[in-house]
Amino acid sequence: MKLNKKQKQFLFDNYYVTSKVLDSLVYKGWEDYFIKKFDWTLEGKDRYGLDLLYLKDKISKDICYTIGLIFQNNDYKKLLEMK
Repeated sequence: MKLNKKQKQFLFDNYYVTSKVLDSLVYKGWEDYFIKKFDWTLEGKDRYGLDLLYLKDKISKDICYTIGLIFQNNDYKKLLEMK
């Protein structure tokens, strides 16, 4: 499932994706950079029960980041309901 801008921001706001996860320097607008430059795709669970999030470069379509997420409470449902 490809994520929209609100869903991407939700993952930042709820600390599922942070600068440490992305091994990124924190500078003004760093979140916007990742929101604009990459397509975010949430795949199913892996064998360890992690929901896999892939950040793919919009131009080359290469997977640049693979992030395993463990959603808390009903955050997964909230994410899916965002339009």
